[in-house]
Amino acid sequence: MLKPHWLVFILLISSPSVFAGKLSLNPEQNVSFTSINTVDAVSQNNKDTTVIRFDYKQSALFYAFTLAALDSVVDILLKNKAVTLSIDGYAYKDEGSDTICYYLSLNRALFVQTYVLGRGIDSSRIVSLKAYGNTRQRYKNIDKGGLTVNCRAEILLNYPPSLKRSGLMDRDEDGVVDNEDKCPDVFGYTDNGGCPNKDVVIVPFERQQSALFVSTYKVLDSVMAVLRENPAYRITIEGHAYQTEGIKAVCDRLATERADMVKQYLVSRQLSAYRINSVKNYGSRRPLNAGKTPRDIAANSRTEIVFTKE
Repeated sequence: MLKPHWLVFILLISSPSVFAGKLSLNPEQNVSFTSINTVDAVSQNNKDTTVIRFDYKQSALFYAFTLAALDSVVDILLKNKAVTLSIDGYAYKDEGSDTICYYLSLNRALFVQTYVLGRGIDSSRIVSLKAYGNTRQRYKNIDKGGLTVNCRAEILLNYPPSLKRSGLMDRDEDGVVDNEDKCPDVFGYTDNGGCPNKDVVIVPFERQQSALFVSTYKVLDSVMAVLRENPAYRITIEGHAYQTEGIKAVCDRLATERADMVKQYLVSRQLSAYRINSVKNYGSRRPLNAGKTPRDIAANSRTEIVFTKE
């Protein structure tokens, strides 16, 4: 089933120039080397994309963070047998001619496919594999160094519509069935009766990152203002990650680092340590929402500051 892929893969490694003169494929066409199904049957509202970076003009997997990203995808697939994936390869416009870019993007997709299959994922779960060459530049209007992030493959995880569990309804899809959910129409925590926490400030983080950025500073400065005006308030800092950010160990590390970064910043702004009740790591165990859209998924990369009174 995968032999045509490997033929292209081997030829490209041995002599990239072969393609420029002898193949009639149009590199601007989004040719799909799909061996199973099409993605049409998958709900378009239940998707999540993971970007796999490659070095400039390279299609091999080198870096630990790249392998960690792939492992996080594999972990999701192993735990959720109903999830399928699509693999798309891309190239940067300066990596070569249109033809070379096309086959470079194909090779990147093939390397990702090979890794996923080698980790025990059945080939029937790969619904498509496409090479887009340099026709879909994702990042524009930035310097040349930044543009090289177009050297990538993207893994699109296709989640099936949520199923009813044992005939019991869960309208907000927070894992607590309606007849046990104290807040059946609001996504909440299983250990809080299906209700969200109140008196909480959300501190956002970039996906798979634990560094503070402009929006984060603004939120934390507003927290400091509240604490200065209310000396009786104390806080608990809770670090969180989302399941697509990595395997359990990666999510736990991210959550811990995010909580620690928030604590360090607040202390640097002269917050007394005794006003911090505790710093907790929840990993990916307490999602903020059902993750139905990319925005919802991104919102789960966060730290929560919970206010209490002495």
